[in-house]
This record gives sequence, structure tokens and C-alpha cells, in this order.
Amino acid sequence: MVRVEELIQIVSDKTGLLKGEIRQRIKEKQHELSGLVSEEGAAYIIANELGIKTQNRVIEVTPVKIKDIMPEMRSVTALGRVKSINGPREFTTKKGLKNKVCNLEIFDETGTIRTVLWNASDIEKVEKGNIKKNTIVQIKNGYVREGWKGGYEVNLGNQGMVIVDPDDVDTSSLPKEAPDILSSIRDLTPGVSASIIGRVTHNWGVNEFDKDGRKGKVGNLIVRDETGGTRLVLWNEQTDIIPKLEVGAIVKVDNAYTKEGQRGVEVQANQDTKITVNPKGVELPETLEGSTSQEIKINELKDGDNYKAIRGMVVNVYGSTFVHDMCPNCNKKITGSCPNCGDVKPNKLTIVNTMIDDGSGSIRVSMFRDAAENFLNMKPDEIESKPETVQANINTLIGKEMLFEGRVKNNVQFERLEFNAFKVSAPDPVKEAEKLLK
Repeated sequence: MVRVEELIQIVSDKTGLLKGEIRQRIKEKQHELSGLVSEEGAAYIIANELGIKTQNRVIEVTPVKIKDIMPEMRSVTALGRVKSINGPREFTTKKGLKNKVCNLEIFDETGTIRTVLWNASDIEKVEKGNIKKNTIVQIKNGYVREGWKGGYEVNLGNQGMVIVDPDDVDTSSLPKEAPDILSSIRDLTPGVSASIIGRVTHNWGVNEFDKDGRKGKVGNLIVRDETGGTRLVLWNEQTDIIPKLEVGAIVKVDNAYTKEGQRGVEVQANQDTKITVNPKGVELPETLEGSTSQEIKINELKDGDNYKAIRGMVVNVYGSTFVHDMCPNCNKKITGSCPNCGDVKPNKLTIVNTMIDDGSGSIRVSMFRDAAENFLNMKPDEIESKPETVQANINTLIGKEMLFEGRVKNNVQFERLEFNAFKVSAPDPVKEAEKLLK
């Protein structure tokens, strides 16, 4: 019988999981089964769950469900139906060699995953029409890695292969169409394909960028369902739908991928993502927990607080220059030409810094772009050309109560908390009256 350490080594070799992680899973399995199985018995169960069949010291990898495919697995075998095909396409390696690659998206009853074909024999099956949409395929000896667009994918190299319509495998569980598996936002984990439905609570519009000579557009939103909220990031042509995603709209996002962002797991759209605004038959409560920024006193703010609202009196507005020239390439403030990029047509960026006080304390508030323009009630060209009007507006704002929504950051240089506001507004007297009545 295979001993525990030997079995752990086999599982590690076949899946790429660290031995320490496998041992932890064995302990958790024993705890789950109330200690009714030995360490060796739990090890066999874990091996079986990972698709590794052990019998008389002969290791045979059996098909795993797509939902059970994990990062860094090697020798993956899975059964699925082809949902879509992208390619084949030719590319040239750094050594000048020409090769081909083809992407399949396959699904079973548990989910979908991208499968990348690198070997010529499998790509030829696609080119000859042996592999097409809805074909049942078994992928063998694949390895899992992070895809270049995020998420995880199974790669089939020279050691892997695709079997078309396998005879010796039970395919009765495979659905005819890809399952519409929706994830609760609270349950999202990084590095997987996901589909969600949520209500838009924040929309920061579209920004253009030029990074390392690569130009593009990016849009950021916050969407929430009844379990939680997440950032939704759209790229390039997907950002065309941003104007339709008004705050309060319901959005369905199919076939996106998740990644770990600065403030938790976020959902990113790619070229295969389908976005539907206000889909028919879909309902969500008008008011979701956390759908508006939580209002809090200034003295209760903590470093890292996100989606908070503070209400206070404007007591000061700093500086006299509010519109800055920014290099469109390196995004640095410039005067005239950019020292890094030379002569460029600058972008205009409005920045306003103010101090507010709510009686419990005071805090510096920074506003950028739309928030800053809304605060001054002026556009960048007006701010630059009408300094008297700017000062008149500031005089009106001093002593006025305003509501700011945003997040808290710690300014290490000055050892103080500051507030970055993405939205600014005057308190609504009707809503204030409703709060008092409640």
C-alpha cells in the first residue's frame, strides 16, 4: 500500500500543489470526518477529489470537474463540451519561428474554462472541423496557469492531447448548453471565471491611458447584490456601455474573470465578456445594504476605510491653481514640454483640496476630475479663464455644509489621515427630513 508521504509526493507531482498544502487538506478532511478515518485514508480521499486514482501503486489521473481545476495543477484530465473557438492564429517566437495557437472554451455542468492548444496535431483537428462548437472533448495531461487576460486556463503542450467524442467515457452528465452559473459577490474568489448580477452603486466613467506605448480606455464601477459589493472594470471597446450603466441600473456580467485588487476581489471584463443592462426578468431590491456610502463622523474614520460618506462644513480651500497639465503618456504634471516624453498635448486635470469640519473633528479632502469640477461648479476651461468666478464660488462654499463620498488614506509624510472624495454634493433636505422622521 502506498504510504502517506509517498502519496503526498505523488499528489504534489501530479497537481503542482505544495506538500504543506496537501498535508493541511488531509488534516481538514480528518476533522471534517470527525476523526473516523486515518491520515492515510484521508490522503486517499484528497487524491481522489483531485482526480488522482491510486490502485496497486499505479497512478491514473481521472477526469476532474471544471470547478475543481485549481492553479498550478499538472497532468489535468477533464471532460467538456466546446462552447467557443478562438483561432487558430499564427505567431512568431522570439527566435523567429512561426507557430500556431488555438483557444477553446469548454464547459461541463459545473462551469467553464479556457483551454489553450499549442501542439500541431490538436490544432489540426480544429482546422479540419473535427473540433467545433458543441463537440464533446476530453483534454488529457494539461497544465494550469494564469491566463494573460487573468483567470486560469488549461494548456495542452506536446505532452497533452484532445480526444474528440471519447468512447470509453460517460458523457451523459454534460449539458447541451453552457450552464448559466451566477456567483454571489460575497463568494467571489480571485483567479476564476465568474458571472454576476448586481446593481450599479458608483460609476466613475471612462479614462484613457497610454502605458508603454499601448493606448486604451478603462472604466470603473461598483456593483452590489444582496451579499456584497465589488469593483467592475471594463476595458477598451467594453467601455462603450459605461454611459448606460447609470447608478441604480441592474447589470448582468457573463463570463468575466476575477482578480485580487487593492481593495479585495474585483471583476474584470475581457473580449469574451457579455454585459447586459437591466436584463429582463431580473430583480434586485431598490436599496441594497452598502449601496450608498456609509455616513460616518470624522473622528471615527480609520486608515483604509472605503465607501464612506462624511458631512461637514467647508472651512478652507487650499491654493489658487486648480487645473494642471498632465502628460498623456507618463501621467506626470508638466509645465510646457514633458521632461520624459518631450512635446506632447497635455491632458487637463482638475484638483481641489479643502478642509471640512463636522464638530467631531476636521480632515483634509482631496477631489479630482468630476468631483473637483462639481465642487467648484465649473469646467476646466472656465476655471482657467475666469479666476474671479472661481474665487466667487469658493467664497460661497466657505461655511457651507457639503457631503463627500470616498475613502480614507494615511498621508505618511505628514502623519495624518486624509479623505479622497470621488463624489461631492449638497445634502438633500428631503432625505434629511426623512431620516429625522425615521
